[in-house]
Formats: sequence, structure tokens, C-alpha cells
Amino acid sequence: MSRSQYLVTARKYRPQRFADLVAQGHVAQALMNALKLERIAHAYLFTGPRGVGKTTAARILAKAINCTGNENGEVEPCLTCPSCDDFETQRSLSIFEIDAASNNKVEDIRELRDNVRIPPQGGRRKVYIVDEVHMLSNAAFNALLKTLEEPPPHVLFIFATTEPHKVLPTILSRCQRFDFRRIPSGEIVTHLIEICDKEKITADEDALHLIADKGDGAMRDALSVFDQAVALCGSELKYSTLTDALRVVDADLYFEATRHIAERATGPILSLAEKVISDGYDIREFLNGLAEHVRHLLVTTTLGPTALVDVSKSLRERYTKAATLFSETTLLRLLMVMDETQARLPASSSPRLTVELALIKMTHMSESSDLSEALEQIRRIEQTMNGNSQQQMRRSQEPVNQVPPGQTSPSPVHHPPSQDIPVHPATTQQPPRQKTRTASLAFGQPALNPTNSTEQTSLPKQNQTSQNPGKESANPKGTLQETWEHVQKIIGQNPDVQGSSTLKNSIAIEIHNQSLEVAVPNEVVIMVAQNPALKNLIKSTMQSFPQFSNVDVKFVVRPDLFPVVEVDWDAEFQKLKEKIPALKLLDSAFGLKLVNSP
Repeated sequence: MSRSQYLVTARKYRPQRFADLVAQGHVAQALMNALKLERIAHAYLFTGPRGVGKTTAARILAKAINCTGNENGEVEPCLTCPSCDDFETQRSLSIFEIDAASNNKVEDIRELRDNVRIPPQGGRRKVYIVDEVHMLSNAAFNALLKTLEEPPPHVLFIFATTEPHKVLPTILSRCQRFDFRRIPSGEIVTHLIEICDKEKITADEDALHLIADKGDGAMRDALSVFDQAVALCGSELKYSTLTDALRVVDADLYFEATRHIAERATGPILSLAEKVISDGYDIREFLNGLAEHVRHLLVTTTLGPTALVDVSKSLRERYTKAATLFSETTLLRLLMVMDETQARLPASSSPRLTVELALIKMTHMSESSDLSEALEQIRRIEQTMNGNSQQQMRRSQEPVNQVPPGQTSPSPVHHPPSQDIPVHPATTQQPPRQKTRTASLAFGQPALNPTNSTEQTSLPKQNQTSQNPGKESANPKGTLQETWEHVQKIIGQNPDVQGSSTLKNSIAIEIHNQSLEVAVPNEVVIMVAQNPALKNLIKSTMQSFPQFSNVDVKFVVRPDLFPVVEVDWDAEFQKLKEKIPALKLLDSAFGLKLVNSP
């Protein structure tokens, strides 16, 4: 083949039929249906990224409309009839391609408007393909409006643009719009394999994926890179030689970089950055490639290696192995660091220093992640210690059923004859006191705020305590506390009343002078109980119990009745340090101590 007859691959293998369009089946099917139903609009707008087939689809539609060789309802252009042949040889008088970038003046549109009045010569319809239509001036758009809205029946307009937002809304409203998609790398690779078979070129899968990645979703760009690769490497395309020929950073460098990050090796990763620069690669491109590499690791971690449709099978295995070195959180942090660095690079006076600082920061990312985890654990400990008293309070609110050994049963309390109610004994002897404390962490300081230990005692609960044992059968509700618990349960079933759940687990002590003394842990409960709605609810509920029909409630603060269990927070802190090595290092470096601990 002589040099003058050579065609670049993008032109030589340009789709000629709707079925040849790559990754644009939704557009092809819609246009074929319109041809079958003879519902062709007078104006179409094809939008999408560059190199995805907009102008090619417009050319196929123009040929299909004027094709005279179709039979049996076929809508694909036959490519052999005089109309198709004239178009391919640029002799057609019915199909016109106009570049709006160089014909964007109002005079050009006026000339076009005069030409559309002439009927087609040798074709069914005159088709005007206007590429990069967004380049038209506002005056040119306005000059086209009337013709576009009511064109002659023999005229069809097909506009193509990569920036539809720059087209006037009045033009958009007069067109049927089709959006073309970016072409996935996998489909580009499949198309390249077909071309390699026809051109007798051998290429490994990694090399074709590299070419597809360079195309960035555009088939035309990928085919241009393919031509360049063949010119540089000949009829055998290998990934190793192609990376040098196209000046693309090898994937091995990215895997090496992430390994250094996982190992927290600051020196080796700086040496790698020096190697990238000394080999002539752009440090910005290296950072962009590293971000894409980390993204693949994140996709592998979250969705699995099968989700990596844009990489070869051999690379998927490497990504699966490399992803085990990182957690999902760490990979997300790495991507955030690179995103921030990419945003700062355009304004940076020293791009190399900016990238190197980002790499150093990433090597220490695991330490900061562990430290964040340690601090989170510390916050949880403090919350647990502060909330432990309340948790233990709920567990030990009911008095014990039996009198502890060594204690004598308290003397019964005498009430008026009408008050034949079992009495909960007041404490005459108290169990061993228990201390409770809270703790937090301080850096390099001794224990602050010495503990103000709260001495607390527990109140035994007797199973049967009545001043008149012979009259127990007259009290079917049980002991005083059991009756009060029934009242609590009924009150708690009224969530509409503010504070109705506050009295849960309060303790009835005794009835004295027509007043029921109820123990609560603190003043807050007494303040809540002053709510008029809650007071009315308590009174009405007590009226339903014979024991409480003529009794008022008196709340008293008795923290000694609500003991808590002491927790050895020093031992818990030691366990946490053994679990989190970063916290142990932090303790040895700064001298962490439990505040409010003895």
C-alpha cells in the first residue's frame, strides 16, 4: 500500500451502518425505529463527549434516508447504491456537512437558508449535518430559527455538539435530542481486538487496556493512540514497551508506591518520586495515575475485583492482593489527600514539593488512622464511665428480698388503724459502702480533680414485712413496694405526659401521716415530678388502689438507696492499650493518665 493511500485507523474503520456503532445502541435503535415507522423529525441534536460517534451517526442517518438500495423494509444503508456511493466519494448533492466553528457568522446561515429552498438532486431529502453547532453566534442562531421551525418538507437538519448548554433554548426546543455515552474501556478493547485481527497485529491485553485508558472514553482518541503505538512498536504491541513508547507511568510504579504507603516507608516513596521525575514523567500525571490506582483498590475492597471492568484480568489479581494491605477507611483518606493536592497544584509554585508532601502525608496515614481510632475508644470509655452510674442504678433499684446475715429485722412502724398497709423498712443497718468514680485522660499530667467519692448504701428488701401478719390476706396487692410498682407501670404507659417515665424504679419507703414517702436518686426527678399534668396523673392513678386512696406522695432524695458497682478503670485502660498499639505509643510518649483516678 502506497503512502498516499494510507488512511488512519479512525477513518479506515469508521462505522458505516447503525450496527457498527460502538456503545451507542440506544441511539441506533431509536433512529432505526423512526426510519421503519417513517417518523423522521425535521431536526435532530446529537450531544455527547468528543469521539463517541455523533457525526458518524449523523452520516449513517443521512445515508439511510437517501439510500435507494434498501429492500424488504431494511433501514440500514446498503452502501452500494448510487446515493451511498456518491456520499462516500464526496459527490453527493443531497448531503452537506458544515463546520459551524468556521461558518458561524450570520451571513453563512443566510446563505444556508437560501440553499434549503432548492429541492434535492438525486436524493429523497436534503440533509444538513452541522458539526459543533454551539460555535454559532447568537445572530446566526436567530437567523436559523424560522427556517428550523418550519423547514421545507425535503430538508433535514442534524446538529452535533459537545456543549449543548451553549445552544440557545429556542434551538433546543425545536430539535429531537439524543445523548451519546462515553465508551467503556472494555468495549474499546473489544473493538481494538477486531482491528488487530484485520491488520495482522499482535497485542497483549494489558497493552490494549493501556490504549483504551489513554482514549478516556473516546473511540477516536483511542484509535489515534493505537496508530501511534503501531508506529512506535511495529506489529507487536507489548505493555512493557508501550509504556516507554507512550511515556506512560508503568502500573508497577503505582503498586510499588502503595506498598511503600502501607509499610510507612517515607524514604523509599520519596526515592520513587525522584525516579518518576528523572525518567521524564510529569509529576502531575503521576499523581493523577496514583489516584486512579487507589480508586481501583477501593473498588476492589468494596465491590470485589469483578467490578474492575476497565482493567485486564492479570491486573485484577494484583489489585486483589494489594487491596488486602489497606482498610476501606484508609483508602478513602488517601483519595481525599490526593484530591486536595490536585486542587492545590495549579496554584503551586513548586508542584514537585506539593506532590512529595502529599506522598509523605500518605505514608503516615495509617498512624493517624490508628490514633483516630484510639481517641474514639477514649471517648467511648469516658461515655461509659459517665453513664455507668445510671446503668447500675437501673439494675439495683429494687431492694433485696432477704435481710442480709448478721442484721436484725427492723422494728415495725405503727400507723393509724385505717392504714393497714405493709411498710417498707427504713434502713437501720447499712451494707458496706461502695465508691464510684469517673475518669478521663490527660496528657503528661498527674491525676487532676481528686475523686469526691459518693458513699452509697443499699437497702435490703424484705419479702414479707407487715406490722400485723394476721391481716396480710387483706392486702391482695402485696407489699408496699409492689403496690407502688403497679402505680409506676400505669404511669409509664402514658407517654403523652411529660416525665411519665421519670419515676420508673423509684422506691416506696413508708406511709407516715397520710403521706407516702418515695425515694428518688436526685433532685432532678423531684423537679420533673412538679409538672402539674404528671402530678394529676399520679394522684388519679393512686385513687384506683385502696392502699393509696387517701394518701399523698412525698418525694425524698435518697442516693444511698441506689448503689453502683465500682469499675477498675485502670485495668480497663491497660487492656485498651494492649488492644491498640498506637494508644500504647501515645501513652509512652505523652504520659497519659486517668484523671479523677486515685
